[in-house]
Amino acid sequence: MTDGKLEETYTRLAYEVRLYRKQLSILQREIEKVTLTSLDLTNALRTFESLKTGENLIPMGGGSYIRGEVKEDKILVPVGGGYLTEMNSSAAAERMKRRVEMTKTAVKRLTEEFKNISGRLEIVSRQLKELEKRIIIDKQVEESVGEDYR
Repeated sequence: MTDGKLEETYTRLAYEVRLYRKQLSILQREIEKVTLTSLDLTNALRTFESLKTGENLIPMGGGSYIRGEVKEDKILVPVGGGYLTEMNSSAAAERMKRRVEMTKTAVKRLTEEFKNISGRLEIVSRQLKELEKRIIIDKQVEESVGEDYR
C-alpha cells in the first residue's frame, strides 16, 4: 500500500471507530430509557393488580404512598399521543402486561444491536491498531533508509 493509500485507510477506519462509539453511546442511552419505562410500567401493573375498592395505599412515586379511598374500578390509561382512555383495573392490567412485554422486547433488540456494533467496533479498532503499527514501521524504515544514503 502506498503512503497515500495508508493515510486514506487510516482516516476511514478512525472515522468508523468514532461513528461506532457514537452509535453505542446513543444505544446505551436508549436501552436505559426503555428499561426505566419498563420498570415504570411494571410498577403500574402491580398497582393495577392490587387495586381494590375501599381504602388503599396508593403509590405516589419515589417510594411514597398516600392513603386514599377508591370508589370505583376505573383507571385512566395512556393510549398514545397524550390521550387517555378509561378502563377497569383488569383491562388496564392486561394493557400494561402487553406494554411491559413490548418494552422487554425492545430492550432485547437494542441490546442485540449494541452487541453487534460492539463487535464491529472491536474489529475496526484492531484493524486501526494494525495500520498504526504499519505506518510507524514504514516511517522508521524510511528514516533508516534516508540515514543510510546521507
